[in-house]
Amino acid sequence: MTIRLLDLLSQFREANDRESENAYFRTRVPWVAPLAYLNIVYKPAPQEVLNDAMRRLSIPRVFSEFLAVQNGAILFSGALSIYGAVRPSQLLNRSDPFSLPPFSLDDHNEVSSLPHADSFFTIGQYGFDGTRVCVHRGPLGVHLFEKGGTELTAMETPTWKGLDEWLTSEVSRLSVLFDSDGHRLVNELETLPQLRARKPS
Repeated sequence: MTIRLLDLLSQFREANDRESENAYFRTRVPWVAPLAYLNIVYKPAPQEVLNDAMRRLSIPRVFSEFLAVQNGAILFSGALSIYGAVRPSQLLNRSDPFSLPPFSLDDHNEVSSLPHADSFFTIGQYGFDGTRVCVHRGPLGVHLFEKGGTELTAMETPTWKGLDEWLTSEVSRLSVLFDSDGHRLVNELETLPQLRARKPS
């Protein structure tokens, strides 16, 4: 069964929560920016948009099932972003931040810029340093790549057995790093997965 992100984020206080045509905005954090929210979870991808993205990008089934429930997210004030399916020709109305789509899978899955694109599909990133989150197309484990890196960082890269395990464990871990109002309680470096956070600079 696909994880429902809104259920995982229910412990945060309602603070000017709102809903737009394409997303849920939960826990306003005006000290970050006037219209910033701790968590933004996008509504399910329209079927025709999802079908087109699946055809163009060969999205692994486990992730297309996720997109059919929530079409990406921006979590914990951008500490973790999950990409979504977007119409390639979609125009952006930047004057209305509540209408903006998720970060596009297309922008992050160009074969020329991906390490091992035949084996991995990029689904998101950590905001602190741009570490990419990838699903393995074979066994469907979740792996991390350093920004601009061409190989997995062995020994420093945690691997999760599947998408649901990664989502559940990472949302749980990140949730305790913020208070119920959305204030970050730790150094931003600690928003990275624990093994990555310990890597010497």
